[in-house]
Amino acid sequence: MARAPQNRSKGAAAMQSSSRFQERSDAGAGVDMSASKGRIACVLSFVAAVQGASLAHAAGGVSARVRPSDCRPRDADSTCATAVAGAPAPGPLPINPNPTLYDGPLAGAPSHGYAYWGFDFFADETGTPSLVRPDEFINRSNVPVTITLSFNFPTGHPCNHDCLPGVEFEVDAGWFKVDPPYVISGNTVSVTQTFAPGRGFGWVIGLWESINPHLKVTVPQGSTATLTDVGLPRFPAVATEIAATAGSCDCSDGTASACSTGSHYSNGLLGSWSQESGNYSRAGAFNSCPAQR
Repeated sequence: MARAPQNRSKGAAAMQSSSRFQERSDAGAGVDMSASKGRIACVLSFVAAVQGASLAHAAGGVSARVRPSDCRPRDADSTCATAVAGAPAPGPLPINPNPTLYDGPLAGAPSHGYAYWGFDFFADETGTPSLVRPDEFINRSNVPVTITLSFNFPTGHPCNHDCLPGVEFEVDAGWFKVDPPYVISGNTVSVTQTFAPGRGFGWVIGLWESINPHLKVTVPQGSTATLTDVGLPRFPAVATEIAATAGSCDCSDGTASACSTGSHYSNGLLGSWSQESGNYSRAGAFNSCPAQR
């Protein structure tokens, strides 16, 4: 596993980043002006028709006698044969009015040394295997997610090569290292990386003399994706340790033994990162399997 970068460039030299209706007949009265009974028959027939219409209304047969003029704009209900012009259309699915899902502090960075963030919350909560690996955030949305990590660094005194933080991303099942370019503006330095749907990712941070680690998460405008959908915690600014639990592991010799992957934190922080081994360690982790020979 590749080692985390130390980014030990003197001062703060700037680097650039590279980087969607039906007509109806009104002849319903049944009036025949040439009938032999004359006007009396006409009146009786008209009265019968009116009574019939009243009975039809009471029986729920309204739609057979409703005329277009009875349907007013924004009055498209069960009395209208078809939808009415001007009636409200069904609303679209809710969308994010702002493509920024989060823009705030990232908790848990140690004052000294390096630490690693990456955890498959969905797999942990459901007890199902991870789509990529359990120690990475998994973008389960249908849109790409862009992660920006930024920091403040000192500019009032010489700090040689320790001014800027060490930052890298770990991606995919192979845990490949990605070193995005640094972008410097004033006393702020940032790195940005975009992850496609289905990809797993995590990041390593070593503050050195930088402070105020900040996380910004964005998705395309109009997306319905949430922080949970893209695999991230709901509250990145809170890092609460979740105690380790013990279980059983299959050993290489065919036996099973007690083990634990260790504790983790509510915002995806797993533990300290070793530059030498290119890996992290979680508090309380153990494995009782016999040592391999």
